[in-house]
Amino acid sequence: MKTWIVLIAVVLAGAGVAFFYGALSPSVPEPEPVVPSKAAGPPPKLELVEAKSYQFGTIPVGGKRTHAWSFRNVGEGPLDIWLEDTTCSCTVASLKAAKGQEKTITIAPGQSSPLEVSWEGRHAGRFHQAATIGTNDPDNPSVVLTLIGTVLDPLEIRPSDSVSFPDGTPDQSRSASVRILSNDRPDVKLLRVSTSKPGLIVAEAKPMSPEELAKEKGKSGYDLSIVVRPGMPPGRFLEEVSIESDHPARPALKIHLSGNTVGPITVTPARVVMPSVPRATGASVSLSLVVRGEQPVRFEIASKPEILKVEITPETGPDASGRFRMTVTVPPGLPVGAIDRPILLKTNHPRLPEIRIPVSIYVSNRTEGG
Repeated sequence: MKTWIVLIAVVLAGAGVAFFYGALSPSVPEPEPVVPSKAAGPPPKLELVEAKSYQFGTIPVGGKRTHAWSFRNVGEGPLDIWLEDTTCSCTVASLKAAKGQEKTITIAPGQSSPLEVSWEGRHAGRFHQAATIGTNDPDNPSVVLTLIGTVLDPLEIRPSDSVSFPDGTPDQSRSASVRILSNDRPDVKLLRVSTSKPGLIVAEAKPMSPEELAKEKGKSGYDLSIVVRPGMPPGRFLEEVSIESDHPARPALKIHLSGNTVGPITVTPARVVMPSVPRATGASVSLSLVVRGEQPVRFEIASKPEILKVEITPETGPDASGRFRMTVTVPPGLPVGAIDRPILLKTNHPRLPEIRIPVSIYVSNRTEGG
């Protein structure tokens, strides 16, 4: 009659879990070491029928899996085995025999015992956990059994929960789409979908077809379309889509949105920065002005720091239409100090009548190349 040995392990797995052997949290008392008896007589010999590492594959959060290893004593003396350690304090393990829990299990020569490992995934991500079994086999004093796999998110956003929109003008519409998949429930429902800018960003969910679900290997899912409507003000934006679901393990999700809205005229770089201009020689810097659309645009320097020289000239060459070069010059001989008054440009563009360009210049006593 075979003796069943059950190793029950509950592992809290997470993405990127580091694992180690022989170390437990200081707050968790270490088990008393089991010292095998050194009885006279022939030694035992452990034979493990399969590989020491087992690949569980994919498991949903909260899912449970069990695997059994077979330990066989092919020696001539009794084989003692016991639990030595687990990978971390988040693993609870014990050895049990048919007549109750014991610290050491003995397997007679020629006999075998299945060792059963039960594992429950608690957090999404890759896991790599292990338990170390001690034996009195002089050739195999310890055996490390390893569990490998991936715990799937109960609701997964594909390809990512971050969406980056391409640059666009305020009068343009931009769109993107993601998929929300359930890996464990065939009837998940999205209860509410909202955005942080409901007037300018709209998100709509549509159930995926059976063919699409089969291709994605999901139990249920939605296609979520996200549209940035015309009217988004110029500049970078960071917004989000909020989703409420009826999945008990993932009732709320967030999708992070980012992008940049450019006006009909862009200035690159966006400000004049000259941190250390030699007083003796002065210096200059150039900025690029790009006009979008077919309308011809004229620029007028409405105001500037009086001590600076500012010139705007059309660029020449292929693809130079709508491109201008603004050159800001700090003449030599200016007093040491900061220049921080902005440059203000007037234009004839109906949607951008003026452009304000910040200035950050410091004139120093340093010499050229010093």
